[in-house]
Amino acid sequence: MEISLLRVAVSIVSVVVLITWAWRVLNGFWLKPKKLEKCLREQGLNGNSYRLFFGDLKEISKMTIQAKSKPINVFTHDIAPRVLPFVHQVVTNYGVFTTTLVFVI
Repeated sequence: MEISLLRVAVSIVSVVVLITWAWRVLNGFWLKPKKLEKCLREQGLNGNSYRLFFGDLKEISKMTIQAKSKPINVFTHDIAPRVLPFVHQVVTNYGVFTTTLVFVI
């Protein structure tokens, strides 16, 4: 009888710990960033929407490779499209007051 009560108690504690951990992971990786994005959009700050784990990494790498494949124009000092093509594109699309959510884990 005591063994079965002990098993039930351990099972309940394990389930509670697992649910708590799952909630924290969901909250940290999805709910908080989406809530922050919503608040920033309500304040008038636009930008790319939040995407789980890799975000804009594919676009950043493609734009960097594409920018480096083109020759540099020596007669201009406009190097932003060459050095930071993604940031230049975001500022061009959304303006100077924009957000780029970067979370480092």
